[in-house]
Amino acid sequence: MKKVFLIGTAIALTLSFQACQTADKKSSTTKDSVSGDTTMVNGNHVVGAESTETGVDEEGATFLKSAAAGGMMEVEAAKIAQKNASNSTVKDFAAKMLADHTKANKELKTLALNNKVITPDSLGAEEQMHLKEMKKMTGASFDKHYMDMMVTDHDKTVNLFKQGLTNKDQDIKAFAKKTLVVIEEHDKMAKDIVANLK
Repeated sequence: MKKVFLIGTAIALTLSFQACQTADKKSSTTKDSVSGDTTMVNGNHVVGAESTETGVDEEGATFLKSAAAGGMMEVEAAKIAQKNASNSTVKDFAAKMLADHTKANKELKTLALNNKVITPDSLGAEEQMHLKEMKKMTGASFDKHYMDMMVTDHDKTVNLFKQGLTNKDQDIKAFAKKTLVVIEEHDKMAKDIVANLK
């Protein structure tokens, strides 16, 4: 586990990702989904050289990869939450995450393909392990874990998409602007739910 984490961290630093692989202090298994291993394609590590042949700059390619990895994690976590959450508000929130992030992920995939950017099509080992641990949780403990994770994730995703707003590519900028509105809504909802969880 430590070895996988160190390798992932080294790769993330090499590619100058600004997302942070930090765990929520409240739970040893909480992990953010924004900064996943964005160099995995079909289960294989790829070097960042593919972005040199794209229609966007390195910053744009990095944004698309990071957003794709985060969006994938949101969808998978939401699927688990719909089954394992006990609180109806948490289940409703998970349903919204599933719908909104599935839609955004499709739009992002099209944008990436149009710009010849290879986005990850599977989650990294740590993210998969985190989801596996989440599947073992149920009831109020799951609700708290999932919603704390959502607050952490959406705070970081808001920052990521604000960076996307500054990209030179107009299509990336437009996607970031449109999606940021939805993500900020998710962020507020998550914080309100956490405040009212018992």
